[in-house]
Amino acid sequence: RPDLILFNGLGGFTPDGREYIIALAPGQVTPAPWVNVLANPHFGTVISESGVAYTWSENAHEFRLTPWHNDPVCDSSGEALYLRDERSGHFWSPTPLPARAATHHVTRHGFGYSVFETRSEGICSELWVYVAIDAAVKFSVLKVRNESGRPRSLSATGYVEWVLGDLPAKSAMHVITEIDPSSGTLYARNPYSPEFADRVAFFDVDEPTR
Repeated sequence: RPDLILFNGLGGFTPDGREYIIALAPGQVTPAPWVNVLANPHFGTVISESGVAYTWSENAHEFRLTPWHNDPVCDSSGEALYLRDERSGHFWSPTPLPARAATHHVTRHGFGYSVFETRSEGICSELWVYVAIDAAVKFSVLKVRNESGRPRSLSATGYVEWVLGDLPAKSAMHVITEIDPSSGTLYARNPYSPEFADRVAFFDVDEPTR
């Protein structure tokens, strides 16, 4: 890509240096996870070019909201987002993982955000991921555009594997979840956490139908 600086066959910097662009052809992968750290002083997430991420609050080791897999090669995640065609039943993720569509994927790592762009079966998607500047909130903003020339019925489904501690094996049995019937928000807490027993994590969709 001649428009990228220091292009290595998979990615390079934009001329203004504000973004690192990773362009993956179908089946193409990076040699290891290429990540972006999005954080404020009390909360953050690490997200790779494949969309795999883990999130923490206050302490990146002791209070992981979702699991961190210490593996420099295998890009596993406890967070995911899926798109599904309700008529055909076909599903895929707007990121290269976990359910990769057989198409090109573009990842843009910027200062404080990451963007994932792809097009599958006439559906273009753009996923923006960032954290609030002064709050313990992570945002995943999904934009979908129908370019298939026919009406489509799509659903978006989020997945989260709660840890609320340092290791899932230690905290899984203690995590308590509940759903707010009025908003549909999923809440989770770990009352056995030595330092963060009073913390409540949540997963919510701002616009469930459209």
